Amino acid sequence: MRDDYYGLLRPEILEMIPAGCRSVLDVGCGSGALGAHLKQTGVKEVCGIEIFPDAASQARAVLDEVVEGNLEQVELPFRPGQFDCIICADVLEHLVDPWAMVGKLKALLAPGGCIVASLPNVGFHRVVRGLMKGQWRYGDAGILDRTHLRFFTLPGVEELFTGNGMSVEAISRKVDGGWNIKLLNVMMFNRIKESLVFQYVVRARQS
Repeated sequence: MRDDYYGLLRPEILEMIPAGCRSVLDVGCGSGALGAHLKQTGVKEVCGIEIFPDAASQARAVLDEVVEGNLEQVELPFRPGQFDCIICADVLEHLVDPWAMVGKLKALLAPGGCIVASLPNVGFHRVVRGLMKGQWRYGDAGILDRTHLRFFTLPGVEELFTGNGMSVEAISRKVDGGWNIKLLNVMMFNRIKESLVFQYVVRARQS
């Protein structure tokens, strides 16, 4: 885990949250920095779910309600249709069954509500190059974080939501590639462009 995990403020997540949201659930809220920012910018209610006790304790000081525990094991006290937006920033890849969890979270959305989620791309060129060398090395962070249980490329990210009856309305890409891989992509007429992406940020809305 990164040392700054508890207090991350994620601009790429913030820009995906629709204007006018009145109620937000931040799944994996850390110390509540993102939620506190949302409240300062006009969101009336921000609740959180956090697995780490120290972070959950800090988040309770700034959020309206914080549930502490494993997302897949705790009973969520929220009512159906409570939230306009649910944030899952770097969360779903850590779950045993992220498909079922998306369905469970969808039930908490108000009509027309959305889920904003970030997921790593296992098709990233450095991971692929490692595989070509016979390497699959887990680490403390990144795409091959040893706590990741599920791995996705773009079609899998989309299916995670469309398979739950949601429509993917926006996708942003965090790109990292040197001149050589970018040149190769140009030479291949943009056919390997998704290999430059190390993370997708998606907004999916109730259909």
